[in-house]
Amino acid sequence: MKVAIVIPTYNEAENIGRLIEALASEFHRTPEEDFHILVVEGNSPDGTADVVWEKSVKYDFVHLLMEQKKAGLGAAYTRGFRYAIEELNPDVIVEMDADFQHDPKDVTRLVQEIKNGCDYIIGSRFIRGGSTPKEWALSRKLMSIGGNLFSKVILGIFEVNDFTSGFKASRVRGFVDKIDLNSVLSSGFAYKLDLLFRMHKLGAKIKEVPIKFGLRDRGDSKMAKNNWLDSLRVVFTLRYNENKNFFKFCVVGFVGLFVDTGLFNLLRVTLFKSSLAVLVSGFIAMLTTFLLNDNWSFQERKIEDFSKKILSFVVYVVFSLIPIFVRSRLVYFAGRTFGDTFVISNTAFFIGIVFGLAWNFVVYSKLIWKKKND
Repeated sequence: MKVAIVIPTYNEAENIGRLIEALASEFHRTPEEDFHILVVEGNSPDGTADVVWEKSVKYDFVHLLMEQKKAGLGAAYTRGFRYAIEELNPDVIVEMDADFQHDPKDVTRLVQEIKNGCDYIIGSRFIRGGSTPKEWALSRKLMSIGGNLFSKVILGIFEVNDFTSGFKASRVRGFVDKIDLNSVLSSGFAYKLDLLFRMHKLGAKIKEVPIKFGLRDRGDSKMAKNNWLDSLRVVFTLRYNENKNFFKFCVVGFVGLFVDTGLFNLLRVTLFKSSLAVLVSGFIAMLTTFLLNDNWSFQERKIEDFSKKILSFVVYVVFSLIPIFVRSRLVYFAGRTFGDTFVISNTAFFIGIVFGLAWNFVVYSKLIWKKKND
């Protein structure tokens, strides 16, 4: 089996040479596989390309693809995929970072699962046996978990737990070679969400294997500050393209979020404690979103019968109270543990919002405003 490992780099002179040597050692353990390393270099000023060039002289399986300038992580990967397919003709493409946050010893584990019959293997931090660094701040861990939960529900890919892993193996024939890589929605970090969604739509057999995600060994993080905004854009665009009704649902969700957040902060500094303010604001936002969803989001499924509408509203209230209660407890716990400050209470509030959005979407679309043929 021929395997191409695509590794984008920018200012990775301290890491890339050592990574190539580590991978070369792993290749010797599985001589039956034909491994190749394709480094997509973003014209780094620190001499990264020179290090890769020296390794390509030493190893014939090392290839260097130069970019005129750094164009973003997603752009580097998709360009690397195209080059690998056209020039190397691999059976499998592996995505891997250059900074040792991905363990070189795990490459063969991912490839073995492709040999076992899977089509898309995700090195997952969020299944049993996987982990993220202990040094990560609590806020980063919570945002990562919340973001993955949000992506899971919105995209409808419930068998995946780590949507933003950058360590993956993909079967080329029938899958990667069927994807229009020029139309990937993001040139940055969020390309991962787009490719995962497209592989899922192609019917790929997806499997997660646990990995221990490490800290950068050397150098500085290349993570862009707007990654979460770009990820939201990509998730919403993918879902909108699949189901335009969902776009309306999200707009209503943001209206509800505005009402909820505004009332929450107004009430917590005037009339109530945070744990009570979150209940009141959530209930009022719930009434607002029910009316908007019935008359706009799911207009073609609008509940016309009055008695049925009343019953649906009762169901709506009952199921909507669950995430509101969970959010209330979360805000209460966070306030008691870390202090009832603006940052702490609103961080807990936001995490509760993410959970509520995921929960409500499933309930609303599958139970209250379900399609006639569901």
